Amino acid sequence: MDIFARLDKLEDFIANSKRVPLSSSVMVNEAEFYDLLDDIRATLPNELKQARLVSKDRDRIMSEAQRKEEELLDAAEKRADNMVQQTEIIKQAELERDHMIDEAQEEARKIIYDAEDVADRIFGELEASLIEVKESTDEILTRISTWREKLRGYTEAPAEEEFEYEREPDEL
Repeated sequence: MDIFARLDKLEDFIANSKRVPLSSSVMVNEAEFYDLLDDIRATLPNELKQARLVSKDRDRIMSEAQRKEEELLDAAEKRADNMVQQTEIIKQAELERDHMIDEAQEEARKIIYDAEDVADRIFGELEASLIEVKESTDEILTRISTWREKLRGYTEAPAEEEFEYEREPDEL
């Protein structure tokens, strides 16, 4: 059951609770109410856990990209060092090394940008979900406020009607 279904259940619980006479209050079973709240609280951490996982995934992707960049740079440097050892192609080795380092850095930048794009998309989806939760919660609070206003209207005593037999003879 998702958070919205749980909130609907809480709303139904309040709406179906016994009304206190002559007031806008309702009586609720405290244990049932706290059970519903605990159920809602148990659901919210899942959303927060998901956000943490997204953040950890982003960190993992960033670390992996940096590690790959280092590996590529190390490989490029080793290859360049081997080429430098060959005396007849020293100049060519230096150029090759520089080119490989540039390519490795460009590849690392691409990986980092891609990781940031993925993380940004995931955070955008999470933000949209949280906005939906907020809007739903705002709507529920508005409904509750409206119901409370209606309840207040029901509990106000109607004006007493004056019957003819209750009037003084000079009023007739």
